[in-house]
Amino acid sequence: MANTESVPDQQSNFVSSVPLLRHYGTDEEGLLVLPGMQPNSPRPVAGASVLQTASNVINVFMGIGLLSMPYAMRLSGGVGLLALAATTALFCLSGKLIVHAFDRLPDSAPHTYPALGVAALGPAGRYVVAGFALSEFFGGSCILLVVMWQELVTLLPDHGVLGLTPLAFAALLAGAATIPLLLIPSFHKLSWLSMAGCISSVLVTLTVMAAVGFDPDRSRMPDQPPAGHVAFAGLSIFQSVGIFAVSVSGHSSLPVLRSSMKNRQDFDIVLNLAFGSMFIVYGLVSSCGYYYFGSAASELITTDLATNSFFTGRFLLPGVTVDRVVTACILVNAYTTYPSLVLVIQDMIVSVLPWANIHGSPRQPRRGVGQAIRLSVFAAGAAVAFMAYNVLGNAMSLVGGVCSMCTSLLLPSLFYLILHWKELPQWRRAGVVLVLAIGLALLLLIVGQNVADLNHKTHQRHNSTQPGVPSSNDLLQGLLYWPGG
Repeated sequence: MANTESVPDQQSNFVSSVPLLRHYGTDEEGLLVLPGMQPNSPRPVAGASVLQTASNVINVFMGIGLLSMPYAMRLSGGVGLLALAATTALFCLSGKLIVHAFDRLPDSAPHTYPALGVAALGPAGRYVVAGFALSEFFGGSCILLVVMWQELVTLLPDHGVLGLTPLAFAALLAGAATIPLLLIPSFHKLSWLSMAGCISSVLVTLTVMAAVGFDPDRSRMPDQPPAGHVAFAGLSIFQSVGIFAVSVSGHSSLPVLRSSMKNRQDFDIVLNLAFGSMFIVYGLVSSCGYYYFGSAASELITTDLATNSFFTGRFLLPGVTVDRVVTACILVNAYTTYPSLVLVIQDMIVSVLPWANIHGSPRQPRRGVGQAIRLSVFAAGAAVAFMAYNVLGNAMSLVGGVCSMCTSLLLPSLFYLILHWKELPQWRRAGVVLVLAIGLALLLLIVGQNVADLNHKTHQRHNSTQPGVPSSNDLLQGLLYWPGG
């Protein structure tokens, strides 16, 4: 069914666009075995340097969130850079806490996030970790589908194709192209896709900086006069914090990355380098993008590059404009990342099923069952993505504010505090408790602000003349209106 080789001996080559993406091995029956999930499983061979591991962390963490940095700045105003710095610092700290929490586990114990949950909270900890992590990954998969559809719509004629609206045709085309990849049963066979994320991230960063460089006074933007700026945009700053959070999360992958190092005691240095580098890149894109597009910044920067920038209508090659090249790269990134993310979701679902463990060793389902799980995840994700199509910014903020905040900030801090409580000095206990309090407060504020914003958007649509907008009394009714209606 999958790669029949043993667990690879070079986990330092771990590169991917999503956390937990790594090569798996199979047993003699051809069933995939999750490495590191049981005490006697093979561990990654150490050997990665500080710089190699930092590069892997950056590659794992940075993704689609980069596209919404200028929009997050629009929601926050100029002080958004301070919010980005604070969020990055908090998540860097929680990354250190989660790996140091493993110091309390015996060497014979599996060094995985679910095992850490069991050590801290008992048997229920495994399901707590799996539940929040699964929510984060599923939310991320829905965001990828929305991005895929929006980028395809940008490339399609405004009048649609074959009598279908651009969105309907984009959804059908993306589904037809994605389903074959969902039938691939292993990460090993998808590893050739992993460089797309790096290329698109670099291209987006360079294009945004080039737009400012070629048009510093914004006089060549089609929409004149250019949009303005504000220093502080009000409570919507908490929506931007949710977007920042989803952009610097992925802590489930840190134990594996730490295990791949030659000197694991240097992992704190790795995190400082990785999160510092991410802040620089995110800061460049957000500040340049916000300066250039101002309060008119869209949820995806590719929309602005295509319709209202120096590059709008400029040809790179005959018949090919610069903005379309960038859009195509982002589309390829989302398309190649999605099937790997669905494989992660499948593994997380299977890992918490009691009948999926034989002699203590979690196993992958057989081919037909695995394909059914992946296709079901795709169907459910497509339904959610369709409802969230018009509120992508809110969807990203909620995924970051709830799922990422819990999985990558609150749970690591809580587990560290529980496992190290007796040996921690009072000042350090107080510090971790403060981190927990800040994280919980941010979670509540992010959710509250997004709910208020969704209700406001829904009332606006109900009062408009646009047809096809259903009503709902649900607090999150803003997620339920017909895309493009």
